[in-house]
Amino acid sequence: MKLQVLGGQLERGSLSSDRGGPEVSQVLRPQPQVRRGEAGVKLRGRLGAGGVALHVQAEGDRNHWVIPAAGFDFVVPDELQWQADLAFSYAIDADELKVSLQAVDDGGRAGPVTGTSFAVAPDVPVAKLLVSLGWDAPVDLDLNVVLPDGTMVGAKNVSSGEPTSDGAASSTKEVGGFLDRDSNQQCRLDLRNQEDFVWLDSDPPAGHYLVYADLFSPCDAKFVSFVVTAEHDGEQVARASSTLLDFDSRLQPSHGAAPGLLTAEFDIP
Repeated sequence: MKLQVLGGQLERGSLSSDRGGPEVSQVLRPQPQVRRGEAGVKLRGRLGAGGVALHVQAEGDRNHWVIPAAGFDFVVPDELQWQADLAFSYAIDADELKVSLQAVDDGGRAGPVTGTSFAVAPDVPVAKLLVSLGWDAPVDLDLNVVLPDGTMVGAKNVSSGEPTSDGAASSTKEVGGFLDRDSNQQCRLDLRNQEDFVWLDSDPPAGHYLVYADLFSPCDAKFVSFVVTAEHDGEQVARASSTLLDFDSRLQPSHGAAPGLLTAEFDIP
């Protein structure tokens, strides 16, 4: 799913056909450009006379969201205001996302579909090597990358820098590769739903790389779908996708030498 309406009700299927119901009389989009993983983006406006709820669907999504009207508009007394708080998924694969809007009256009659769109900003840093894990549910999913020399970089060891006395990778990001963030750490949801392993300044070591996705905690979600991509000097060298279920967090514990589900492998010459 590319779009989530925070606080909205998810409904199965697409928007209805126009049945002579109210229109969406105003759409205000204060923020025209968004980033994948961004949340709290405001979209607001008014429903035409008789409208009591707004249906919202992103282009390409199979289901849609429903939110009730927010209250009366004092400028146009017979119309109700609405406001949607949007969160944008890392599943968006284009530089623009179109969003369809439809008003519904208290009898369930839908009106004409109107729309707006958001430009989607690039979200990948310039890097010699970039491995990205993006997912579609509010879970604590961790990216772990095992380098050719056996060093594992992930939430527990965020950098491939000089090892510490106990053999773990250091926590500095000055040299080598590093993890840019620990998204949704221990279910403190930031809704970014993406982690990146980045190698910026020098050439990454040659050899075989292993990429794991570790479901540290499902955070009450039943499952999560995810995508892993790897780019070397701007060229894609690996892409894979899969799904983990909530019980996988128990079958694949996040401790010791259990880095999660092996998702992708690639070689750098």
